[in-house]
Amino acid sequence: MNPAIRPPSPGRILIAALAAAGLGINIFLLTRTLGDAAIAGCGGGPCDEVLASRWSSLLGVPIPAFGTLVYALLLLAFFRRLEILRLPLMGGIAGAALWFIAVQAFILGKFCPWCMAAHGIGLAIVLCAVLTEKAGLWRHVSAWAGLAVFAIASMQVFGPVKAGHRIEGGKSAMAEPPRGASVSFNDGRLVYQLAEHPRIGPIDAGRVLVEYFDYQCSACQVMSGYIEALVAAHPGRVAVLLMPVPLEHGCNPQLGANRPHEGSCAITRIALAVWRRKPAAFPAFHRKLIAAPSETAARRLALELMDDSALTAALADPWIDASIASNIAAWAAFSVNSAKLPKLLIRDKRILHGLPSGEADFLRVMKQELGF
Repeated sequence: MNPAIRPPSPGRILIAALAAAGLGINIFLLTRTLGDAAIAGCGGGPCDEVLASRWSSLLGVPIPAFGTLVYALLLLAFFRRLEILRLPLMGGIAGAALWFIAVQAFILGKFCPWCMAAHGIGLAIVLCAVLTEKAGLWRHVSAWAGLAVFAIASMQVFGPVKAGHRIEGGKSAMAEPPRGASVSFNDGRLVYQLAEHPRIGPIDAGRVLVEYFDYQCSACQVMSGYIEALVAAHPGRVAVLLMPVPLEHGCNPQLGANRPHEGSCAITRIALAVWRRKPAAFPAFHRKLIAAPSETAARRLALELMDDSALTAALADPWIDASIASNIAAWAAFSVNSAKLPKLLIRDKRILHGLPSGEADFLRVMKQELGF
């Protein structure tokens, strides 16, 4: 047996297995974060919001990068020459797990399942070590864990914040303000008739943005609040066209049958029916629906504005399905480099993909992008 490695005990074998699992999850999250891909099993929901938040990085570096390094070092610490690293590493893992669980529970109110799995593995490693190794180990691990919580919290609160979104497209001149009818993007190849689409903000606003979103997308729900704040911050100057893209296979052939967001097709059809029949009431309807989206809620809110026969007639409008198909085609075209929702067309070829790290970040970026 190699004297550089301690004889394996059941406890050490379990710790090594858990560390390998933690390493694998962190590598998985890191590749998805850097590659801008959707996280399997999250459906573009809470994972997107957690991984786009300011708490997803430390000094501008994604948290999974640190997790990958720490778990790799923990596995190497089974060698005698590196064994001195085990207590600081386990303390750091425990402190990080406690901090990020608290952030998700008390600050974000959202949980990323893959992140929670990584944190659970970290706490299981520490618990296993405390139960199977020398007495008093928990005191040393606790001290390192407390130091880790303090260090991570301080750097995240006072350090630089990594943007969770991506803005695609080079610098371009601001598009001409709409002249009462339409607004164009991509050198005039994309033209939107303002009166034809659901909208937040006045039709004669000097800046018109276009948002592609899904009512059941968690990140889109958060972005809805940011957009409302943007319109309120610049009264009369900003309008946003709302282009719903159902992330459900039933009406979106771009997706596989196993995608979540069940009911998104029906929700979108009802929302567009309300827009067609009751455009003045649509903004309030939209705010209520995106706050708690479901087919039942969409129908209930619609029936507050029209009777059942009127809603049935509105849903038979062929414009609805044509509009959904057009929105899906545009979303697919914009998803060559990033499939993330929401997508916000800002000006000409400038597109924001995904969720910014916070409302203040979004308002700052948009003020600069819109030339205010």
